Amino acid sequence: MSVNIEFLSLQRIAAIFNIPVEQIRLDWVFGSDLKSSFRSDFARNEFDIVNDDIHDVADKDALRLLGEGHLVISTVGKYCEFMVNLSRKNQDVVRRVLTSSTGLPERSGF
Repeated sequence: MSVNIEFLSLQRIAAIFNIPVEQIRLDWVFGSDLKSSFRSDFARNEFDIVNDDIHDVADKDALRLLGEGHLVISTVGKYCEFMVNLSRKNQDVVRRVLTSSTGLPERSGF
C-alpha cells in the first residue's frame, strides 16, 4: 500500500509542476529545485497546491505540528513520507487528494 501512495505522491508533484514523473527526485527542495511558474495574489500557484494537499490530508495532530513548526515539509521525499503516514489513518482522503486535478492550467514544454 505505502509504495502505491508514494508513487501517487510523486505523480501528484509531477502533475503540479508539469514535469515527467521519471525526472522527479525525492531530495528536491520546494522553492529551490522546484519553482513556481508564477506569483499572484489572485490565483493558486504550485506551492499553494502543495500546501493545500498537505493541509487537506492532515489530521489534528499533524496540523498542530505544522502550525508549531515542528513538522516542515520542504522536499519531495518529505511530502511523499507525509502522504504515506497520513494514508495509514485515512487512505481514502489521501488517495482523493493525490488523484485530484491540480487546478493549474496545462502548460506545454515537455
